[in-house]
Amino acid sequence: MEETFLSGLERGKTVLMNKFKGILFDFDGVIGRTMEDNYTAWKNVLSQFGIELTKDEYFLLEGVNTIELAKLLLSKNGKDTNRAAEIVKAKEEYYLKNNNFSLYEGVEETIHTLKGNGYLLAIVSAANFSRLSNTLYPALLKEFNTVITGDKIDRGKPFPDPYLTAAKELGIEPSECLVVENAPIGIEAAKNAGMYCIAITSTLDKKYLSKADKIIGNFSMLLDEIEPQ
Repeated sequence: MEETFLSGLERGKTVLMNKFKGILFDFDGVIGRTMEDNYTAWKNVLSQFGIELTKDEYFLLEGVNTIELAKLLLSKNGKDTNRAAEIVKAKEEYYLKNNNFSLYEGVEETIHTLKGNGYLLAIVSAANFSRLSNTLYPALLKEFNTVITGDKIDRGKPFPDPYLTAAKELGIEPSECLVVENAPIGIEAAKNAGMYCIAITSTLDKKYLSKADKIIGNFSMLLDEIEPQ
């Protein structure tokens, strides 16, 4: 896809002039302020198995399917990987009981505007659907044409499968998709799917997001990058 960048006429900001049809969003750390609560849940449950998890370690692994993440951490610490499902179940239960869910500033307005501008919208997340649907406001969830979660996909990020599945469900080509991510593994998945990727520095410094096509500082800045259909 040919990409052209022009200076914005308003506020002197860059406007991405690609004619995308779909915009695909990661959930944790992009739409929802969930990373701290997820980290606390993982840390609490893993400590019961004698495993210490640092915040930096978790944030860099964000986007990995929850079962695969549990297996990875168990294996790394010499533990039985057969207990992965048990850990994930306990982690999700802890999160649902102890989270303080909120959206990043500008999410509702931006999603509503993009929908009104004719874009197809998707959430593509490693989260389980039950957690996502129980935390995201129903009215906002309905704005998305499809929701792809970790429990619906055999191979999660960094494989392209989650994003390719979303494109298929939206009925568009991968080259017609713009992905919004916040972590290296998600960016890798988007690029492996042949999609353009904008990264937001909501949870990690931009030095970790260098494989994205563009890096922005917050969710509200998306409207300066995407023109109306």
